[in-house]
Amino acid sequence: MFRECGYNLSFQMLNVSDYGVPQDRKRVFFVGYKTDLGIKFEFPTPTTLENKIFLSKAIGDLKDSVVPAQKGNITNAENCLVSNHEYMTGGFSTIYMSRNRVRSWDEVSFTIQAGGRHAPCHPQAPMFKFVEQNVRIFVPGKEDLYRRLSVRECARIQTFPDTFQFYYKNIADGYKMIGNAVPVRMANILAKKIMADLSSLDTTPISKVKRWEKVSSMIDNSVVSA
Repeated sequence: MFRECGYNLSFQMLNVSDYGVPQDRKRVFFVGYKTDLGIKFEFPTPTTLENKIFLSKAIGDLKDSVVPAQKGNITNAENCLVSNHEYMTGGFSTIYMSRNRVRSWDEVSFTIQAGGRHAPCHPQAPMFKFVEQNVRIFVPGKEDLYRRLSVRECARIQTFPDTFQFYYKNIADGYKMIGNAVPVRMANILAKKIMADLSSLDTTPISKVKRWEKVSSMIDNSVVSA
């Protein structure tokens, strides 16, 4: 349909962990240029394994400053030393306990979903212990180590800068906003490539190019933790 509308279309499934985002998150991206521009979008080259960002770098400094949400999973913002650094409390469903939900410090995170109840567990905990098919438990004696990632930790894994504050009353809304977002760094990488392609045509006003370069630089410099 896009091609019939006059677009030269490129699409590809990408795992954002290959582009400096500390999580496995596979999504199909579509980019189309009008055919009369005479150009085709080529997706940026993935980073090497050595340049992947793991959980230790993304959220390691937040380990000891987290707080639980208040009763009913209402925000506990007044006690957060780092904005939004609070986690959802409550039980874990049988569906959640059917799989391991812990990634170690030297791995990227599982996908950050748009729901707090299924947020991955913090890497301070050991992997879930296998009992039988679709049944796992917390390692006995280490139950206190298992908690969901905080809202801020999820935001870091989505590569939001710490200066970006999320406002909500119920903590579930914080997880939902973050999980529904495109990772900031991934969006920036694709946008920079699009701007470079359009700038090469000498039809984009210099003022717009410079404005975008400034915004892009701000994003690159602000997402330093991840």
